[in-house]
Amino acid sequence: MIYRLAHNIGNENHSNYNTRQEILNCSDPIGFDGIYRNVYENRDVLVGKSGIMFVMGDYVGGDNQFDLPHVPKLEKYCTWGEIYELTSNYDFSLGWHTWSHPDLTTLSRDEIMRELKAPFQTEFFAYPYGRYNDLVIECVKDSGYKFAFSVTQGTSNKYDSDYNFKIYRDYI
Repeated sequence: MIYRLAHNIGNENHSNYNTRQEILNCSDPIGFDGIYRNVYENRDVLVGKSGIMFVMGDYVGGDNQFDLPHVPKLEKYCTWGEIYELTSNYDFSLGWHTWSHPDLTTLSRDEIMRELKAPFQTEFFAYPYGRYNDLVIECVKDSGYKFAFSVTQGTSNKYDSDYNFKIYRDYI
């Protein structure tokens, strides 16, 4: 199975944005990392789609100020109520994307474990910036996740060792 990655639904000419038509044309499961408010505002294009909404705990209801060097403009994230509405009314599961979106490969084991502790039950994790190493994978396993997704690393070959913790997603 092929998994896709999306962030925003809008018309900015940037890899963090997909148009409504691109979302509508996508037949693969979609992971939305961060769950921007514009995903909620365009939720009608999610009808008939499936995937995972990956939450960043510290930014729920906030904005992407922390990421402005990598994105074209300030955007709001969904609130908890909007996130639960998306995962309750559409075929999307709830996943975790850490509390503060750090590069986990630069942290100690204790710091990684704190970032991995979601405030809800989930089997799904998405690596911030798509980065992982052996220690990060070990911590993800120890935290009880069953599946972990990347975008810069990983594999599409389900026979690779630790495939469930190295699932590659491509952008839509």
